[in-house]
Amino acid sequence: MRSKSRNVDGASPKKKGKALKIVITVLAVVLGLAIGAGAFVFWYTRQLLDNITYVTTPSEDVTIVDESGNTVNLDSIRQTTVYEPIDTADDIHNFLLIGIDSRSRNYNESGTGGLSDVTMVMSVNSTQGTIRLISIARDCYVHVPGYSYAMKINAAMSRGGPDVLCATVEDTLRITIDGWAYVNFYHMAEIIDAVGGVYCDVTSSELNSEGGLNWNLAEVNNIMGLPASQDAVTNTGYIWLNGRQAVAYARIRKIDSDYRRSERQVEVLRSLMDQFIAMSPTGKASALPVILGAITTNIPPDQIQEYAFNFLPSVANISIEYMQLPIEGCFYSGMYGDEWSIRPNWNAMIPYVQEFFYGETTDFDPVPDISNSPSIESCPSDLDIDDLLR
Repeated sequence: MRSKSRNVDGASPKKKGKALKIVITVLAVVLGLAIGAGAFVFWYTRQLLDNITYVTTPSEDVTIVDESGNTVNLDSIRQTTVYEPIDTADDIHNFLLIGIDSRSRNYNESGTGGLSDVTMVMSVNSTQGTIRLISIARDCYVHVPGYSYAMKINAAMSRGGPDVLCATVEDTLRITIDGWAYVNFYHMAEIIDAVGGVYCDVTSSELNSEGGLNWNLAEVNNIMGLPASQDAVTNTGYIWLNGRQAVAYARIRKIDSDYRRSERQVEVLRSLMDQFIAMSPTGKASALPVILGAITTNIPPDQIQEYAFNFLPSVANISIEYMQLPIEGCFYSGMYGDEWSIRPNWNAMIPYVQEFFYGETTDFDPVPDISNSPSIESCPSDLDIDDLLR
């Protein structure tokens, strides 16, 4: 009697062939699921990115109405200077973050017409996993392209929208900005609510003074036809704030200064980022449509995808460092003519900006002086960057 053939391992060819078919089938199913999941992730990512409002005007086509009333190409009237001679090795990218007060009667969806209440430069170092922020006080005098006289930086937005403000910041700080994004205060409240609110350290003065949190909140409530006391905050200390309360907190200025307001804005931004990073995957998926839908930007979708979906989730404890401009000792402030303004010496501060963002300094083409600003010789030149961080 002939015995059935067997392999060395004792399995018959028939059974082994059947097992192989099962393995191949399982692999095919797994591969199919992986491809399907990949396709879904790609589709879902595109759906999220489609919530953003994109401005696609090429930089060479951006125009501005200059002080003579002529419509001119923005690039053609800018100074021919070297803005970023430092080699960043493609791991450092700078973005301009703009906040607009949507209550302005002149505000429109293009960003033109309103003043910028928040002007920040965010420098992302994808290699080190750091985010560095520089906030520029809104009352600082700067030179705006197309104008022979200096003006407050918050007016640059009203002269031609975010492209003009971006060009102004580049020319003033001698850095390259890779893109801009802006939101108005109404949208900012929505973003904060989408992540579940933020935590801020609110003092009694910040809460109850004229121009304080509840005062600002009552003002907005009145505009919206709501009771003045709606959402009023009753506690002080390190407390939770919803979107409308946090925006009212970030707008406080009358009780102290524009510098402290900038610090409050960064405090809200830091907490906002902490809240988002701590959210569960499903929480992030729920919040992202709201966050991205509130943004208008000229940053391409692929870059936003890289930072929002790849960079931020990959960093467990992201480092956020903050420096405020102008630097103490590098400006004068007070009444000049019929307005209060800040008159900085930008040339004295540019080396600190370079060191903060890039870790080194280099020569740069000087920025034209601002009238009534301190001389560069009278400004401090040996401050420690760590002492400037807030």
